[in-house]
Order: sequence, then structure tokens, then C-alpha cells
Amino acid sequence: MKNNDYQTVPVYDYIKLLDKEVKYVDNDTKELKASISRYMLNARRAQTNAKILESLLG
Repeated sequence: MKNNDYQTVPVYDYIKLLDKEVKYVDNDTKELKASISRYMLNARRAQTNAKILESLLG
């Protein structure tokens, strides 16, 4: 089995790394950061909507 020079990074650490000011070498990294930010925003919105719905129904 061939040994590759890959490293695994926890998602939390990767997001913290993306939050730092970085000069982007390519657009893929920039687009990935934007996608992660949109995903995190949508997750927070879903949690807020669930709490509002619970309040209305409860």
C-alpha cells in the first residue's frame, strides 16, 4: 500500500483556519469558504426556525 502525504483535519479546525485572513492561491478555496459559510448560516437559521415553531406550537 502506497503511503501518501495526506493529513486529516477536523472540520472545526478547518473552519477556524478558513476564518483567518488568507491570501487565496485559487478560487476553489475561496468558493469552499463561501459554501461552508452559507451552510453554517443555513444551519443556524434552521435552528432558529425550529425554536420559533416550538414556541408557536407549545
